[in-house]
Amino acid sequence: MRVVDRQAAKGWAELLSQVPDNLDRAWVAITADPRCRENPARQHPLRLDLGRVDVDGVTLEQWQFEVTGGGRIWYAVDDARRTVWITQAGTGHPRQTDRRRR
Repeated sequence: MRVVDRQAAKGWAELLSQVPDNLDRAWVAITADPRCRENPARQHPLRLDLGRVDVDGVTLEQWQFEVTGGGRIWYAVDDARRTVWITQAGTGHPRQTDRRRR
């Protein structure tokens, strides 16, 4: 597992300092099977425009793992490199997933 940038690394560090046991469970689940659908409330692919992300010029599918009620890890699965890229991590709920009210 690798991080795509310093912001993702900072979010990972925040999760590690606040909820190390939850982060450990997330790490085990993601590295064991990054596309696992056994617990869709915790681990699932992101949808619509968030479902794909470019990493090093390659478009990859992007997933989410719910570490806590608000804490999330977003990650991209790179089959060619056999790598999971952490694209975003943090203790707060990502605003990009909130639905806009009209």
